[in-house]
Amino acid sequence: MKLKIKKLISITIVSMSIVISGIITVNATNQDDPPSASEVFNKEKVKELVEIANDMLIEMDKGINTRASYGSYPTRKGVILVTPDPYKGVNIGHAGIIYIPSQVVEANATGVEIGNNNWDKSKDQAYGVTVTSVTNAQDIDAANWCYNRRGLPYNPNFYRMDYRDKFYCSHLIRSAYLDLYGIDLNTGDFDVAGAKAIHPMELVNGPKTSLVYRKK
Repeated sequence: MKLKIKKLISITIVSMSIVISGIITVNATNQDDPPSASEVFNKEKVKELVEIANDMLIEMDKGINTRASYGSYPTRKGVILVTPDPYKGVNIGHAGIIYIPSQVVEANATGVEIGNNNWDKSKDQAYGVTVTSVTNAQDIDAANWCYNRRGLPYNPNFYRMDYRDKFYCSHLIRSAYLDLYGIDLNTGDFDVAGAKAIHPMELVNGPKTSLVYRKK
């Protein structure tokens, strides 16, 4: 009898998981009522990614020729900037890509736009990363790809990374490298059945990028 009860409980838990997963997948395709940031990006998982990033080794940026600039705040076009700082109280973090030394391209609540490259001062924590398998010239093309999306609206549906007429921050950068070079920076940490989402910290912790800067 006890074995039957345990089996019934196990089946019930699995069934509930399937139902919940199905609900999330359905909502993921519903632009009118998409899942919230807290539903998509588990707070404890984000915290874990930040802790890992804070223990990672800083590597030499492929865009510098001397160790004098090792670990310094990046200004090279095509370097990706990431912060885990909350945005308007939501623990989603943020990401952008350097366009010129003083400016970044980023997707904010107001859409894809130009922002200041001062994250070492304006953010509590910031990271600089570079995609390891591409050249400096390809990084530049990725930055240009993002720049050419200026004026497009914000994408509040984090699971709809197939959109190319609206973007959220890490979605914009992932799209540039995926569409240009077939490089997918999504690690799958926040994916669910039938839907994918990318948190900014995945750009730091993924196997296809190198950490070149971390705010002390």
